[in-house]
Amino acid sequence: MPLLIRLAWPNVLIMLAQASAGLIETFFVAKLGSAALAAMALVFPAVMLMTTLSAGALGGSISSAVARALGAGRQAAADALVLHAIAVSLAFGFAFAALFLLFGRQIYGAMGGSGPELEAALIYSKSSSSARR
Repeated sequence: MPLLIRLAWPNVLIMLAQASAGLIETFFVAKLGSAALAAMALVFPAVMLMTTLSAGALGGSISSAVARALGAGRQAAADALVLHAIAVSLAFGFAFAALFLLFGRQIYGAMGGSGPELEAALIYSKSSSSARR
């Protein structure tokens, strides 16, 4: 049990920090009104998709590949994997941001956004994508 706690506490802390940041952000956006909250609700699925893809799919595969290379004693391969991971992550991030910067209006409109909520979603989406890069 002590080993599990020692291994788990960094993950618990980061999950707590992420949940707190989301809660605090929602609190302040709520003060801007219902249109701002609706905009946040439109953008939330895209933010969660990007987060889960980067942390789960890309992050998990990169961590696994680097760990296997290091476990096999292949430091040069691990270093190469890290450089490739940075390149793939940057390309993925820019592509995802470009998708929503170019087609955000159509995507959020298809999700039901219209009027001031859609305009606020576009503003929130642009500020979220620039803050996360």
